[in-house]
Amino acid sequence: MRDHRPRTTASLLDDSQIGNIQQRAIALSKLDKAVKQHLDCSDHCRVSNYRQGTLIIETASASWSMRLNYERNNLIRKLREQLLPQLASIEVKVNPALAAVERKQEDKAPDIVQKPISPLAAQYLLTTAKNAPDKVKKKLERLAALAANKRQE
Repeated sequence: MRDHRPRTTASLLDDSQIGNIQQRAIALSKLDKAVKQHLDCSDHCRVSNYRQGTLIIETASASWSMRLNYERNNLIRKLREQLLPQLASIEVKVNPALAAVERKQEDKAPDIVQKPISPLAAQYLLTTAKNAPDKVKKKLERLAALAANKRQE
């Protein structure tokens, strides 16, 4: 017969592959924190995997890869002492996507402030548009219309 009693979420996770994935993610997160503490590279690198005694670290650029390779032996020694006694080697890979994430975080600083188009600049745009090809003419007229819209607001 089946057991139809309600079960907790934790018991469901323990019995399935999801629980294994969750445990592995927690372990990788701990490794990531340990590596970042030792190297002070929180924005430029991350632990991506650990398998068969090899720790795989992704970096944002080749220069960070060189720095990690330089620190490799010290990092292996520290991680063996603290978390992974079975650690055999560290593999460093360059992942340019990390640099893109890094740039996005830097870009979140101030918003771009658009200066309004002055009426004189709008007049110059309209004058230029008279002699321009149709495609350029439409764009110049739209730009000039922005000056009129700014004055109304």
